[in-house]
Amino acid sequence: MSRRPAPLPPSLGSVFTTAEALAAGVGRGRLQGTDLERLIRGVYRIRPFPHRIQEEHPSAAWRRRQWERINLLVSSLPHHTFFSGTTAAVIWGAPVPPATTDDLEVGAFAPRRPPRKLGIHGTTYREHLVTVTIHRGLRVVTPASLWCTLGPRLSRDERVALGDSLIHEARVPGTRRLEAPALTTVTEFAATMSRGRRPGIVALREALPLLSTQSASPPETHLRLRCREWGLPRPELDFDVRNAHGRLLGASELAFPKFRVALEYEGDHHRTSVRQWNRDIEKQQAYAAAGWTMIRVTARMLYREPDRLRAAVATALRARGWSHPG
Repeated sequence: MSRRPAPLPPSLGSVFTTAEALAAGVGRGRLQGTDLERLIRGVYRIRPFPHRIQEEHPSAAWRRRQWERINLLVSSLPHHTFFSGTTAAVIWGAPVPPATTDDLEVGAFAPRRPPRKLGIHGTTYREHLVTVTIHRGLRVVTPASLWCTLGPRLSRDERVALGDSLIHEARVPGTRRLEAPALTTVTEFAATMSRGRRPGIVALREALPLLSTQSASPPETHLRLRCREWGLPRPELDFDVRNAHGRLLGASELAFPKFRVALEYEGDHHRTSVRQWNRDIEKQQAYAAAGWTMIRVTARMLYREPDRLRAAVATALRARGWSHPG
């Protein structure tokens, strides 16, 4: 059995430097303890709730570490700099794949430059191509500038998912009311794209018509794109399903109302939450009673067994009278 690390002096706090640890009588070997995490060279942090950290999804862990580094370094950044790239996506709460490092992406307008220091990945931008704002007290590129600068670095599916998240209009089911306004709009994307020659403009132009204000998550975006590629009928998004008496049974991410087929993406919370699990079963039963077929799509089906998913959706549609034009 491994020995529990020796207690650290309370005077160090939760974040401390190597110099502070040594001055407090902590040896260098103690800094390698499993209860500590190195944020950047020479700066350590005590892990909160180590058992929870171990269970964290890699993407969530990377986002957490980004926020820790933002809070640690923001006060030392020059006033002319701003957050950009994947770090800006974290600040806006937008979905992007975890970067290969925990470095913060920091930008500056030419001819000035971002700082060259450990833990910082700097980029120089032309001022007419990027707009900066204040969000959560941080200088950061606007959502439209984020999509136009980070989008070309992503795959097509990731680019569309990022754009969808930034223009998403979260609707109260059964109504036209929005829970919150979108961060930006397709119109603002187009305006930002047209400000001058920029890297990746072809990729942005190809992705722009694929964006939707009604996709609430990357899997919903990816599912929509697969339906398009498979030659299926164009689905309605965020669709309210009602019974013959007009009672709202639920809102489905993708639906084919003409054929009464709905697709529901099952994220992890559908599996881990008892309340959500029971709600899903009740919803499926209500749909069936109203004459709808519900296909519950898992991550495995969408990302690892797409042919199986394609066959299941096509079979359900054909059973309701759809015939592939090909």
